[in-house]
Amino acid sequence: MKQNQSHVRATRRQRAESSILEPSRRVPVIGHYDVVVLGGGPAGVAAALAAARQKAKVLLVEQTGCLGGMGTAGLVPAFGPFSRTKEPFIRGIALEIRNRLQALGAVGKDPSGFGWIPIHAEGLKRVCDELVTGARITVLYLTLFSEVIRRGGKIEAAILQNKGGRQAVRADVFIDATGDADVAARAGAPFDKGDARGRMQGASLCMLVANVDIPRYWSFVDRLGDATQVAKWCRQKEAAKLLPRFRQAEYRGIHGQSVAPGILGFNFGHLYGIDGTEPRDISRAMIVGRQMANAFVEFARKHMPGMERGQLVTTASLPGIRETRRIRGRFHLTLEHCMTGTHFPDDIVWYDYPVDVHNTSRNAKSFGKFVRDFDTLTLPKGSSYGIPYRCLLPLGLDNLLVAGRALSADRFAQGSARPMPACYAIGQACGTAAALAARLGISPVKLDVHVLRRALRRAGALV
Repeated sequence: MKQNQSHVRATRRQRAESSILEPSRRVPVIGHYDVVVLGGGPAGVAAALAAARQKAKVLLVEQTGCLGGMGTAGLVPAFGPFSRTKEPFIRGIALEIRNRLQALGAVGKDPSGFGWIPIHAEGLKRVCDELVTGARITVLYLTLFSEVIRRGGKIEAAILQNKGGRQAVRADVFIDATGDADVAARAGAPFDKGDARGRMQGASLCMLVANVDIPRYWSFVDRLGDATQVAKWCRQKEAAKLLPRFRQAEYRGIHGQSVAPGILGFNFGHLYGIDGTEPRDISRAMIVGRQMANAFVEFARKHMPGMERGQLVTTASLPGIRETRRIRGRFHLTLEHCMTGTHFPDDIVWYDYPVDVHNTSRNAKSFGKFVRDFDTLTLPKGSSYGIPYRCLLPLGLDNLLVAGRALSADRFAQGSARPMPACYAIGQACGTAAALAARLGISPVKLDVHVLRRALRRAGALV
């Protein structure tokens, strides 16, 4: 009897423990590459392609079953602007992908040619697959980055997890294209996250709706007015109990993009209190996002002209996370740099998108500020600002580059630099730099930026 009681007490103690000690084991190394890219969204795809085109041996690791990130698995229905002018600031690999999609009939038309260009997700998956296959890049789908092995200021290996179990991969240079700076954070690099109180922009779960009379629908939404009026209209319908109200969430952005005949893609809703680095928050975003999508389509069939026969085809398999970690790099891009059109000797991207920092709560005043900032915090047409190479170099790590929206910037500058075209361009710079550094046997920190910029110009980038 005493032995049984002792066993029960021991079991209770084990349950109360906050951690366990995982037994040590040897992890097989599956390869040594010149460049390993972790994350296959816009930044990761461009980074891998750029490195391979510099003759580097490249591994590209992606957690989902396709490349393209938010443009495919995330179902974001349109690229952000390549520029606000008739000639694109974003060129190189981003423009190549846009042109390939256009040749397939997998993008919609924008009057300027480089503004909000609708995306056919399956077309983008096909283009990405063809490009990486043609470049002889090794791709691992359905593979999660887990951990790093760090020695001093250098990452020696990345630990991966997939159906083959736990594995390690070595590289001369690693590129963090996770969007959340997961690799940099695991390696101990400093970062910032969210606003001064740690709050982050509202997330969204995109969706596709079929059987829509698109001209009638657009005409109706246009009559409602701007984004503030549309949000106000949705709240009125919530108050009348015609549209379900969700805590820490709101309906917004209901002016969809035509991604195919009769099919609208919606960058839809705000989900608040979501930290994209917290598994429970991400799970809540998926559950509530799907609830909202179904509720909205049911409502729209009854109350929105053109949506009478609308059918929810699918919701995204990734939530739309606008901000999480931003690394602290060797240079910190700020709102002032963006709004004064500042350029730098080590520019690797030119861009001109407005500040797009979404609100952090349902508060109508907060939503109004988001809309006003987007309208007012922008450069005159034809002007641009530069993104320096130093923004991609995290402090304390010699062989890691960070591509995409996790660059070193304040949250307002990040709000301008985070759209997909800019992420492709930042990724291209990272991949080019990584391949050049690997070839020369040096750290990316020591790479001559003039050599990098010449290589980017030869590849079609505007710097």
